[in-house]
Amino acid sequence: MLSIIRYLRNLDIYFFSLMSSSIWVSSTNAQQGELTTKTLSAIQTREGRLVDEYGRQWLLNGVNARIEGLFDVTFDDERERLEAIPEFCQEDADAMAGMGFNFLRLPINWSGLEPQEGAFSETYLARIDRVLDQCRKAGLYVLIDFHQDAWSKEIGEDGAPLWAIIPTPEEPLGGPLRDLNRRRMSKEAVNASTSFFLNREGIQDRFMPAWRMVASRYGKDPAVVGFEPMNEPVTLFVPQGEDRLMDFYERVARELRLVGAKQPIWLEPDSRRNQFLKAPLLEKPFPDTNVVYEPHLYPPGIGGLDFEGMLKRLEKTFDAMVREGASWEAPVVIGEWGWHPNDDGARDYFDAVFQLADERLIGLAFWLWKEHCQGWWGFFDYKGKGKWVPRTAGIQRFTRPRALAVPGELTSHRFDLEKGVLEVAFVSQGGEGAPLLHIPSHCYPEGFLVKINGVEMDVELDSVSRRCLVPWSGQSKQQVLTVHSKKKR
Repeated sequence: MLSIIRYLRNLDIYFFSLMSSSIWVSSTNAQQGELTTKTLSAIQTREGRLVDEYGRQWLLNGVNARIEGLFDVTFDDERERLEAIPEFCQEDADAMAGMGFNFLRLPINWSGLEPQEGAFSETYLARIDRVLDQCRKAGLYVLIDFHQDAWSKEIGEDGAPLWAIIPTPEEPLGGPLRDLNRRRMSKEAVNASTSFFLNREGIQDRFMPAWRMVASRYGKDPAVVGFEPMNEPVTLFVPQGEDRLMDFYERVARELRLVGAKQPIWLEPDSRRNQFLKAPLLEKPFPDTNVVYEPHLYPPGIGGLDFEGMLKRLEKTFDAMVREGASWEAPVVIGEWGWHPNDDGARDYFDAVFQLADERLIGLAFWLWKEHCQGWWGFFDYKGKGKWVPRTAGIQRFTRPRALAVPGELTSHRFDLEKGVLEVAFVSQGGEGAPLLHIPSHCYPEGFLVKINGVEMDVELDSVSRRCLVPWSGQSKQQVLTVHSKKKR
């Protein structure tokens, strides 16, 4: 009997792999003349890389934003809302691009999407549409993230609607939210998460319509870089929890393909990775070949360390991410990492994370864009009445020259802080689109030079996004692109 089950399972995985591998569209159909600094062509994974329709590999550098009306922490009854959530406007999207970000990880909540079972909120979907339009205009991809923290606003911070909490809580909670960690470890949150992965009362089945709704609505939008079914899944208390998590992931990936969505599915390891800084390797690759492996990085025990100390502390977990991603046969993008930008330790932490990520060609998504309820995260200070003041020192330390996309295969990406030199190596096969760079305004006050294989390129910089396309003839060879100051040394 067991051998029959394994045989059927292998057939299912084989069919699944065929479906997902057929998604890739050759880049030879793309017209290089159509490219602008804000072009968002469909991105998919290919041989462990994120590649667009122009045959360019993207090194993703993103940011998370909790947005009023989408991050659902309010109640229809008299309970106080959990916390204040910032508004989002076109200026935010433009500012993100101007800081060198190329995608937004957008947390959405099942509770806002489907507050009553079977009834989807068109108002909520319209809010997602509006954010997508704003990001598209700024040249930002969007990752749609089904977010949860402590399972639901009714017992934790955000996530599932009240009807999707099994068992139903005796007394739903209200605001203000004071101790999220306590709520995360509460009996109600643990039981609800466990019920989901065990599919008690068919609750996992009842999630699928919401997943299909979002996937079918945005599955053909090239500005959507992927779909994430669950933020920081908790399976610690679930019998055979890791297996149950993978079963859920395989299920949502199948549903994604059945509705015709062609983007990558972004999948996280169990939330325990945040504490132990490593996750189990897969015994066999994930059956969908269009997948991004998305760990988070919140390392304990780094307070007070200098740059060298942070490098040493973090090196092993970055190496582990590479091994973990390889076992998934997937590119790695850290979906959350962060530090108070103006804190004394931010400089060394930013430098260490960027160096370790660049050395391994790992993508990043910073947590968080704006915050004025917990007071720690974000690139802005809130001064009340909708006024935000940039944390300028932290922003300048964070923002640095980057290659956002390069023709062919990226082989190295390095910014030398002392010399102010960006060096990017890649191998082009011929016929791909042009390299796309981001050059912050503060890095080269006397101007900058861009060279490919030592030949100076004449580039035109967009004043808002600080992006430029490098003139490109589509040649096939090993390439070295450099950016440095015009100032004589």
